[in-house]
Formats: sequence, C-alpha cells, structure tokens
Amino acid sequence: MQLSRILQNSRLFFAVLVAVLLVVSGTALPTMAATVEVDKTYDPPSGLNSPVQTPTSVTLSWRTVGTSVSYRVWQSKNSDMSDGVFTDTHTGNKREIRGLIPATTYYFRVRVIAADGTSLSPYSPPASFKTNISPPAPPPMTSPLRMASYNVKCADYCLGGLSWEQRRTAVVSTIIGQKPDVIGFQEAAQTWLKSETRPNGLAQFEDLQQRLQAAGMPYRLASSMRNNCVLSSNPGKCVYKNQGASKGTKIMFNSDNIDFVSSGSLLLPNSTTADERYLAWAFLKQKKTGKTFIFADTHLNQNASSSGSTARLNQTKAIVVQLTKLNTKNLPVVIVGDMNSNNFTTPTNIPYDVLTAAGYVDPLGNTYREVLPSSDATVEKRIRANYNSYNGLALKAPSRAANENGSYVDYIFTSKMRVGAWETVVNIDANGQFRGVIPSDHNMIRADVQLP
Repeated sequence: MQLSRILQNSRLFFAVLVAVLLVVSGTALPTMAATVEVDKTYDPPSGLNSPVQTPTSVTLSWRTVGTSVSYRVWQSKNSDMSDGVFTDTHTGNKREIRGLIPATTYYFRVRVIAADGTSLSPYSPPASFKTNISPPAPPPMTSPLRMASYNVKCADYCLGGLSWEQRRTAVVSTIIGQKPDVIGFQEAAQTWLKSETRPNGLAQFEDLQQRLQAAGMPYRLASSMRNNCVLSSNPGKCVYKNQGASKGTKIMFNSDNIDFVSSGSLLLPNSTTADERYLAWAFLKQKKTGKTFIFADTHLNQNASSSGSTARLNQTKAIVVQLTKLNTKNLPVVIVGDMNSNNFTTPTNIPYDVLTAAGYVDPLGNTYREVLPSSDATVEKRIRANYNSYNGLALKAPSRAANENGSYVDYIFTSKMRVGAWETVVNIDANGQFRGVIPSDHNMIRADVQLP
C-alpha cells in the first residue's frame, strides 16, 4: 500500500525509525527517531444552504461530518472564490456570516478543519446567496427616552488615576452633554468624601447630584438613602433597616420628563460584608406619554476566577427572579449596569446569557466571541459603538474597527422595544486621544428608546 494513501484515509500514530548511516571521514552518524501524527481526512461537507438572510448577514448551514470537528467557511463576492476571506467555527455546522453589504451576492464554500486550523477536507462546491435589501428608514421616534449607564469610579477607595475632586467636573460635563432621562450609576459611593468637613459629610452620589442641579439639570435620586440602617446617613453602630439603599448603585432621573413612582433594592447573592452587590430599581412614568416602566441598575461581582463566574451567575439569576416578581403588569423594562463580563470572558459571558435567555434584548447584538453585530441587533443608529465601555484610563480610547462592536462590560438591556440610537460616549480628538481629563475608567453608554 502506498504511504500517501495511508496518510489520506486514516489517523495513524506511528514511529518512523530512520536509520541513517553516512560515512563521513569513516564515522557513522547515530540512529535518529521521529514520531509523526497524521490527521484523518474527510469528504467535503455537503448540503451547504442558507436558511436566513438579512441585509448584512447570511446564515449558513451544512450537513455535519462528525461531533468533534471544526469548519472553515470561505466567502467571496467572486464566483471563482478569489479575493475571499475565511471564518472558522468550532461549535457545530451552522454559522452566521456578518458584516456583509446589502443586496449583494456572495459565494461560499466550507471545509473541515482541525482545532488548530489544519485542513482535513477539500472545500465543498461553491454556493451563492444574496443579502436582503436594506429596509426603509424608520420614522423618527415620537416620544424617545434616553437611558444611560455610567460607572463613575468610586471616590476614596478605588486606586489609580485622578481623585474624584479632579474628575467630577468632567463627569458632570459628560452627563450634561448627553442629558439622559434616566441614568444608572455604579461606584457613586455612599461613603463620605474625605474632602468634606460639614456635619454628616457628603457622599459621592450626593455630591454628583448637587453639582448637576447647580448646573441647571433637574436630576432627582430614586433613593437618597446611604445605608440600610435605622440611621441611614451614618453606618456606625448600624441597626439594620431596609431603606432601599444600594451602596454606589444609584439611579437618577430628569424630573422635567419623568415622574417618580417607587423604588427599591435587593442585596444580591454571593455578596460579602466587604463587597455588597445590589440590584436597584425604580418604577418611573414618562410624563409625555403617561407610560410607566421599570428601570433597573446593578454592579456584579468583579472577580475573574471561577468563583466570580459563579457569583455573577447567581446574581444575574436573582435579578431576573426579582424583576419577574416586580413586573406583574408586564411593563417595559430597561436593565443597565456594570456586569464585569464581556463577550470574550471564559467560560462564557454569563450575565449576557442569563438575561437574553430571560427575553431581554441586547440592542448591539454583541454575541459571544463575535465582534460584528448579529442579525438580532435592534439598534437603528450606532454612534461610536466600536469603542470599549471600559477605557482603563488609557490616553487613547480603546476601540475596534468602525463597523464592529467594542468590548463591553457595561450594558443596556431592554424588553422588546424600539431602540433608535446607541452611543458610547467618548470625548476624543481626531487621533482617538481623550481630550482633557478622563472622567472615569468607564465610558458612559446611552440608548434612546421608545416605550411600547
């Protein structure tokens, strides 16, 4: 049997003992041994089909050749497959190819590969599919609400960067520049600012609210309580009483546009005395429409270990359960916060998975291990959505390509509703460098929604 045929049709592990006897000046070189692994090869995958096309994506499927194989999809706008690009998939015989041009014919073929990208089959015959035309632009939203999430970096116990006193003017300017109707803060701490000397001190979130109001912005707190104690203003010798406090997880709303109905908070599981994590919520009413909605804000465990993953899982499940209990009238819901997990977090983006499984929508379509938006994305206009929500105080704002989603640990999820625009708010120059003081190590994110 020819060796080439063996290599083509079998996975073999064999030792090749190469006996080399060369006489060089009368001296024999020693025997050399080598081990060669040869991968099994497959026939080309068959049945390449496209069950779904959108203006910017084509979903492909094909017949599987096995349970533990990967595939490579080659795409081109040319029938001879020239000038193409490939996409690998390691999770089955289906793939959404994203970032395509509307009303354009693309050609695809697929082959089997090993996990390291080694080819294990020839390519299948090419198949062509056409993306849909772009739909007409939707009419302007009649009664938009601007929702935002902003981790403002705690004042006195967060290391690195400038102090709160050096940053707070930039934080206030960022908020005024966007004028959210409702904003969920994280790390707007309830502890007293060290720079304050007045009786009972001043908490970071109180300082922020006062500065916004002094600038003419009518922002109210959904809960002004500092601590869940009988004496909420001072946690010393605390006698527990649920006051609806939620540490630095605070909700503010623009009272010109929003009426307050009620609010509350939930201490999330896997919290410790030194690291309490909360869900804060508010029932609010849009004055223009009279529609009531639920706005929820959270800040999940930040630990990168497996215990942190478990904590975020339990915390997000608790959030879903609590909101289900609260939402007896099937009101619109917006959930914001710092989830401390992105779509490349391992083993998976747990908060994202739990919330989307519960029916909440990520407007950006920022699915696991993808950078291009999915066809399920609902946002109509993207403004700097390619910038990361966490900037790490880098002088140049971290971002991806213009048509991609940035890396997000901060989120805005919605129940089913129209999302007219998304902006990741960065004050940058033409080179992508932050201008002036960087307000926080997170960028504000905001979304304009229409309540159903």
